[in-house]
Amino acid sequence: MRLFAGFGKRHVYLALGFCLVVEISHTIYAFLGQEDVRLTSMLSWIAMFFVLALLGLACAVAVDNLLGDTASTATRMVISMVVAALAATIVAEALFYFLPPRMALDDMEKVPFANNFHRILFRFSISAGWSLLLIALYSMLQASARARQRLHDMQLGTLAAERHVVEADLRAMQARVEPDLLFAALSAVDQAYARSVEEGERALDALIAFLRAALPAEPGNTSTVAAELDLVRAYVGVAQLLKGPKLELEITAEPATRANAMPAMLLLPLARWALDGAAAALQLVARQANGVLEISLRSDLAQAGASETQDIAGVRERLESLYGARARLEASAEPHGRRAFIALPV
Repeated sequence: MRLFAGFGKRHVYLALGFCLVVEISHTIYAFLGQEDVRLTSMLSWIAMFFVLALLGLACAVAVDNLLGDTASTATRMVISMVVAALAATIVAEALFYFLPPRMALDDMEKVPFANNFHRILFRFSISAGWSLLLIALYSMLQASARARQRLHDMQLGTLAAERHVVEADLRAMQARVEPDLLFAALSAVDQAYARSVEEGERALDALIAFLRAALPAEPGNTSTVAAELDLVRAYVGVAQLLKGPKLELEITAEPATRANAMPAMLLLPLARWALDGAAAALQLVARQANGVLEISLRSDLAQAGASETQDIAGVRERLESLYGARARLEASAEPHGRRAFIALPV
């Protein structure tokens, strides 16, 4: 762990603002007391307070990194104040001893000291006074930042929990894989084997491909466009076992869209609605434009039917939970077929 990790521009700005306020207060006090105010002395004290304020904030950051959440805010503030006061006293003593007499601050010599211990104790008390103000201000800002971060983390956790609930419902729905369809497909596989071994193996391969595509391989919240298209392709392969080879599937996907992430099990309900067990052709087109993934489905099913079926309602509810108003779903039963359109932010 780095001792001064997190020390940055905001600490420099805080130190600069603090030293300016302190020096302006001292200057106003000097004017009111009709004391002689020199520009060089003002600049020297501003530089002195700026260095000491930076030193104090660095001590506070170091104490925070060392103690972390194991100590209370009050404990960290007291320890930071003491450490900052000690460090400032050491720096002041070093300036007193090592700076040339003309560069030393004249105000350092105005207070008569009985001995060295008296001088050090006096400077420690002065340092403790301004460090108390500075560290208290820093601690309040840090406490506010931590509270905002905790609130942000809680909001993210709530959103993640809601998303997991939605995805858990999805996985439960996906794991069922339409028992009626499976039983009918198994019966079709038996019938295919009765006709010939080659035809039976092709039928069994189609069923296995659908099961592999449909059953959740691992826990996760997202799939890809390519995986969802493969799932629809596998579903159509099983449907062909029941309807015969009349069912045609045409998939057109831009190469850039195939790797795009998207929620799992969104396209299959739309394809199931578009086919409705009677369509002879299904066309899917996937493309990306202006940061939006657009997928359209069109079938040749001409029979009338309500557009807002359970499949469509379930997809619409999931989109609203995952994206809010950023996603769009359209479904319509037209005279010459059924059409569905879905738009997702990339």
